[in-house]
Amino acid sequence: MQHKTFCRAARGSDPFVTDLSAAPWGQPTDQPAVAPTPTDLTPSRPVYDGRLGELYGIYLRHLTLMVLTLGWSRFWGRTRLRRYLWNHVSILGDRFEYRGRGIELFLGFVLVLVVLALWAGLMWLLWEFVFHEHTLPGLGFLNLFYLSIAFIGLPLAFVGQYAGLRYKLSRTRWRGIRCGMAGSAWRYGLLATALNIANALTGQFLTPLVSVNLARPRIANAFVGTQRIDFAGHAGDIYGRYIGYYFLNIGAWVVAMAAAVTIAIAGGKGLGFSGEDFEKLFTDFSLRTVLLIVIAFFVVYTLFGVMILPLRCWWQAYLLRYLVARSRAGNVLFATAVGTRQMWGFMVLNYLIVVLTLGLGWPWVMHRTLRLISGELWIYGAPEGAAIAQPPDRGPRFGEGLLDMFDVTGF
Repeated sequence: MQHKTFCRAARGSDPFVTDLSAAPWGQPTDQPAVAPTPTDLTPSRPVYDGRLGELYGIYLRHLTLMVLTLGWSRFWGRTRLRRYLWNHVSILGDRFEYRGRGIELFLGFVLVLVVLALWAGLMWLLWEFVFHEHTLPGLGFLNLFYLSIAFIGLPLAFVGQYAGLRYKLSRTRWRGIRCGMAGSAWRYGLLATALNIANALTGQFLTPLVSVNLARPRIANAFVGTQRIDFAGHAGDIYGRYIGYYFLNIGAWVVAMAAAVTIAIAGGKGLGFSGEDFEKLFTDFSLRTVLLIVIAFFVVYTLFGVMILPLRCWWQAYLLRYLVARSRAGNVLFATAVGTRQMWGFMVLNYLIVVLTLGLGWPWVMHRTLRLISGELWIYGAPEGAAIAQPPDRGPRFGEGLLDMFDVTGF
């Protein structure tokens, strides 16, 4: 539907998109009206021409060096993988470049290790001079240290997520122009922590508010040269659909659990199990019990996957379409038509690839991700090249140390 709408706009027959002063990009009403100028909304898509075999060649070399260097080469291996992926994605005929270096990732990791050591020293001082004489039973120094890490771990993970994205963007070039991201990673970390805690306390009912308000700084603070990215999303726009999804999801969980219990009872009776047999089965633990638990888990997981995952994919696809359509770079608009079936196939197959290959399928997942983006993202219009200059901000000097500590760097 979005693609058809934007195609009509490209032909000049859709007033909502061709009139760039229309919502959600409206200008203040107290400004004098200006005659609209024709806007070129010629559609195009990104192009990804990487080959899975070439990507695996880089990845297997990366794994070999990881084994030989006890993991210390991963920073340079990750850089080679990114360079290959970036260089095989192009927009409007121009390829991206990745200018990051392995030494920057390594220094970022070392910096976090130093900070972690200083934190451990601070915890030792607190233990020695504050808690040592008035400690709780069973609370030792390591317990105090782990508790402190758990307490600050959630906000630090979000801080690392934002800082890692800013680093990757700052090392990205398109048409020779540096990309980047403004804003404070610490402010984002505190915002994300507060929103996620509030969402958990309300039974995930604030998910649209969380999704939109965390997407806003990641999108609106990004830039290509001096061209900023605008975001006009509002949680209220998507709450209606989310409420429907929310209660359908609860209903699906109830039905799936009832079906699982019914199947378990019926299966037990079919095999001649009585209530006493079930009690004995779990009090006298054996290999038979383990096998039955594994089979039951597989059946329940399959039921949940069939009944609940499509609902989740429907919501994720809708949210993605909304976030993309509400983003804009100058006179360049974006849209995607990713649907529930595509999202379901993408998520399920990616999960199976990673699990069945014991993690060796990550290059395939990266490859499939970029193919999905290049096949489903539509770009309408082209940037005004003469108006875009190099940004004054050169980006962070080091990269992704916090993400390395939490092992969530991805690629």
